[in-house]
Amino acid sequence: MKKKLEFEDALKRLEEIVDKISNGNSSLDESLALYQEGQDIIKTLETLLKEAEDKVEKVVEIE
Repeated sequence: MKKKLEFEDALKRLEEIVDKISNGNSSLDESLALYQEGQDIIKTLETLLKEAEDKVEKVVEIE
């Protein structure tokens, strides 16, 4: 299993993937692999955002 990415690191990697695919210099196979990696990162980011949202909600409930 891969190490869990921190939000900022995951976002930075996603930006790198978008740039690499956008420049058009990647082969089809490389672009597809990058796209899949990007999709996986998006899922990770969504999970991290949901976790942060839940934490904020708990803090607000306490106050």
